Amino acid sequence: MTTTTATQAETATRALKDRASMGVVLAIASTAWFGWGSQGQQALAWLRVGMIVAAVVLVAAALVVHRIPGPPTLATDPQARKVYWLSVAAEVVLIVAGALVLGATSNAAYVSTWTLLVVGVHFLPFVRPFSAPILRATAACCVVVAALALWAGLAGWAPAPTVAGAGGGITLLGFAVTLVVSVAQARGVGAAGR
Repeated sequence: MTTTTATQAETATRALKDRASMGVVLAIASTAWFGWGSQGQQALAWLRVGMIVAAVVLVAAALVVHRIPGPPTLATDPQARKVYWLSVAAEVVLIVAGALVLGATSNAAYVSTWTLLVVGVHFLPFVRPFSAPILRATAACCVVVAALALWAGLAGWAPAPTVAGAGGGITLLGFAVTLVVSVAQARGVGAAGR
């Protein structure tokens, strides 16, 4: 195997590990969102089912990550690590600041909605360093669900935490499954070709 071929193989393996790792993160977040949705005291049984399904996907995603050799991009690329930590720091600051403002203005019921908006937008800086265009769609869906939760809460249609929790949970779970299945399929194709 030539050096170029070896480097290409390492890059392809790293991309698979990155996607599977994103699946783990999104499954964890999905579980949390389903849990947060119970704050609205509606659809509790469905939210619990969502948490269980997300936990199963988390285990599957972790197994897929474990079976892919080598480190993910975050462990090997200082620029990707910098983008990651800056985005996460900005996310935390914005979530806390928004929660403080919403709490101070007697709008604490919208903290989950604000948080989902910020979480969605925070995915955008990861698209390029992790070669993950799927995160654009993940971000867009989170923003749409946050807008829906805001509308539902203001209109009295449903509690904002229930809509943000269920919608955020379903969105993140759907993308976690998509990532894990795509990696599993790619690994199956690669194994069959050897």
